[in-house]
Amino acid sequence: MSKIAYHKSPKGFLFSTAEAAVKKHGRKDIALIISEIEANIAGTFTTNTVKAAPVKICIKKIRSGKGRGIVVNSGNANACTGTQGQRMPML
Repeated sequence: MSKIAYHKSPKGFLFSTAEAAVKKHGRKDIALIISEIEANIAGTFTTNTVKAAPVKICIKKIRSGKGRGIVVNSGNANACTGTQGQRMPML
């Protein structure tokens, strides 16, 4: 059984990690950060002409300036996924 990592979160935020085993078993490679209330959001994105579907979707969503959660992954770029890649992050 793997060790449980306890993270100290800023007040008003919840934080969780998990093993999705995208590339390797035995490591935490996905995280979820949730604000208990709607929060101000901002982002920095690539200036590359080629952008992965999740990047394009985040650029559109961040324009509102408000949000509650973020999913962070490691080991998977989610790039070059075509039309299906544009639909999947919206589910």
